[in-house]
Amino acid sequence: MSELLVRSYRGLVIVRVEAGSLAEEIGLQPGDVLLSINGKRVADTLDYRFHVTEPYIELTIQRGDATLSLATQKEPYDLLGIEFENELADKIHTCNNKCVFCFIHQMPKGMRRSLYLMDDDFRLSFLYGNYVTLTNVTEEEFQRILEQRLSPMYVSVHATSPELRGRLLGKREPAPILPLLQRLHDGGVDVHAQIVLCPGWNDGEALRQTLYDLALLHPSITGKRAGTLSVAIVPVGLTKFRQKLTPLNPPDRAYARRFICEVRSLERHFQKRLGTRFAFLSDEWFFLADQPIPGRRYYEDFPQLEDGVGTVRLFLDRAYHVARRLPAALPYAVQATLVTGELPARVIERFAQMLQRVQGVELNVCAVKNHFFGGTVSVAGLLTAQDIADALSRFPTYPTIVLPSICLREGYLFLDDVTVEQFEMRIGRRVVVVEPHPTALWRAVLGVLPESP
Repeated sequence: MSELLVRSYRGLVIVRVEAGSLAEEIGLQPGDVLLSINGKRVADTLDYRFHVTEPYIELTIQRGDATLSLATQKEPYDLLGIEFENELADKIHTCNNKCVFCFIHQMPKGMRRSLYLMDDDFRLSFLYGNYVTLTNVTEEEFQRILEQRLSPMYVSVHATSPELRGRLLGKREPAPILPLLQRLHDGGVDVHAQIVLCPGWNDGEALRQTLYDLALLHPSITGKRAGTLSVAIVPVGLTKFRQKLTPLNPPDRAYARRFICEVRSLERHFQKRLGTRFAFLSDEWFFLADQPIPGRRYYEDFPQLEDGVGTVRLFLDRAYHVARRLPAALPYAVQATLVTGELPARVIERFAQMLQRVQGVELNVCAVKNHFFGGTVSVAGLLTAQDIADALSRFPTYPTIVLPSICLREGYLFLDDVTVEQFEMRIGRRVVVVEPHPTALWRAVLGVLPESP
């Protein structure tokens, strides 16, 4: 943990006050800035929700140049009826690690500034499942995690050996993680862990030791209410922009197949000892190994969806559900080209084949190679407009092009700063943007799917 970080707080800006709410009653207005509750600084909406549950609250508000104090009594746990401009009153907490596998360090120069933001924010871990290393958390913030019981947390472990973990995080000193995890568990905070697997670094015996160490923190072993509940193992992602960076080797098909066998053996051990597989492989491993995606039982209750563990299985299951409800024919012809990355192409092609059982439907799938990032990058979410346009120019496209929304930032902008409108003009085709969900795809492209009874 860091003891030297200083955070700057600006307060939470109120953008909406609900009519008839307690907030309106005590005089809160849009544009007011909430600074503190009962003298305790409000750094984000988590602080707000925690401190506002008191039966008596005194709010410190900034309104223009004036600082106001508004007080009221209320029922415990009642909120005030306000919405904020954003969830963080200070900036996103950034990362001072120099991880050997960091994707942002592998990005080219000249892209949007926001794309180079390296977050390591414990609040985003609780709110959105972002993984944090806990090396950028101050002691005060760690105490806050415990006080507010921000559970579960998602923690980037990578290795439990302090020396190896320090090297992976690009630090000059060891970076122990087990004592921090034990503190979290003692405070009632569950953890889902992550390992970015770098062949030759944290695989083999180092991986086995890491998994055994983490398994000893599982509640079934410790008897505590909280513990390390699961571990996601994802392969390192490498781009072509690795000049002057630590040499790393990506896993190939043969490596992935051996690795899956090794982890499956460990999973069987954990299943007997803990009652759970505990260690879960991300979907990329099965694509790399050219093996089928496991069935739904493999993923148990899907504890690691945020790390791409089981997202393909959910897509396939939902696709089969959609397929059972398809009509025999449509009253109109549908022709569309579905765009995706190389990695999920087989899955999208299977879904397209299901949809083409409907009379009048013609689909094809354009799997786009990522020339921009190169290396091992093959997911749909990192495709640029230029690579997609180039691929479509060499592909027999239909009049409508269907893009997954994960290709876009803020709903309309590609990574290379091209808007959807500009992209449409470039390719001369109608573009439909859809969520990467079978039902959303069917409704957007083929028509309205009948509601379930």
